[in-house]
Amino acid sequence: MDTETPRDTETPMHTGMSTGPETPTVYLVHGLLGTGHGHFAAQIRAWHGRLRTVPVDLPGHGRCRRDAAEDYFDDALRYLVAVLERFGPGRLIGASYLGGPLAHRCAATRPDLVSSLVLTGFAPDVSRDAFLSLIAGFEGLAAQQPALAAEYEQLHGTRWKRTLDAVTGHVERDFERTALVRAADVAALTVPTLVLNGSLKSVERAAAEQAPGWGGRVRGRVVPGAGHLVGHDRPREFNEAVEDFWRTAHDAPAGPRTTQKGDT
Repeated sequence: MDTETPRDTETPMHTGMSTGPETPTVYLVHGLLGTGHGHFAAQIRAWHGRLRTVPVDLPGHGRCRRDAAEDYFDDALRYLVAVLERFGPGRLIGASYLGGPLAHRCAATRPDLVSSLVLTGFAPDVSRDAFLSLIAGFEGLAAQQPALAAEYEQLHGTRWKRTLDAVTGHVERDFERTALVRAADVAALTVPTLVLNGSLKSVERAAAEQAPGWGGRVRGRVVPGAGHLVGHDRPREFNEAVEDFWRTAHDAPAGPRTTQKGDT
């Protein structure tokens, strides 16, 4: 088995068979009220046998035994760093406006653990009000759609509302230090970075188109016909875009090269 599932509260445990040092490790960090397996199921299947995938369930989410803390972003970053320290340096993929900021902070503070970064379903310089509105939308939709609320409870248990409250409270108290990621912050990273977004969300499409102009080691790519969760909407195109990026970033083979539209 080449998928690892970190579950312990403080020190994630190794749950799969060991792989050789030549096998790259890929960490998959989900968005708010998602899970590593839920947001990256297609990638885990596609990379089985070639890559060592570690789908990370963040505190308060999925199978993570660690509940959401009041200092959510700081505590989740500590947890994510602990996962990387446990399983070793690797490639990091962060989704949406929870996984994205946390993956960015991880790469910024511990570049020794991150060999490359992919930010997907992500745009920089989101305002505090927009971020809080995004979070509020989760509970609003769940109130209107009982089936969605039941899905959240199935995935995360009854704690899902406490997780939302913890994320909201931390953003309200300290937005600029926790959730805000500026384009200049992405450009300042020392690791190769790809902003990979779909064409259907205008703000995210623009971010991917503009990313190469931010400077540093940043590239951008747009996947036509994909929405916010590119890896779910267009898994083949997402995987090929990521592997193309890795091929350049790591100067190593990553499977047959496929030409895709939307490369910038």
